[in-house]
Amino acid sequence: MGKAKKRNFQSCVNSGTAMGALPSCCSREDAVKFVIKNIKANNLGGQTKDVISLFGITAEELAEAGAAYEDLLALRAVLI
Repeated sequence: MGKAKKRNFQSCVNSGTAMGALPSCCSREDAVKFVIKNIKANNLGGQTKDVISLFGITAEELAEAGAAYEDLLALRAVLI
């Protein structure tokens, strides 16, 4: 994680906003697992979208991690 992303991530975690459920240090792999867990729980809200946009997660990564095509279509506006 780069300096600017880490600073932004820390401010989100410390403020308890949309990313309060993530640990204070999160790798890209952890972020993908978090998004997949939320997709399987049908939680496509702001927290999931924030993590996708912060890490720049692509549809291909989510598909490889186990996301269904229909879920990827639901997140089409957020995915790169």
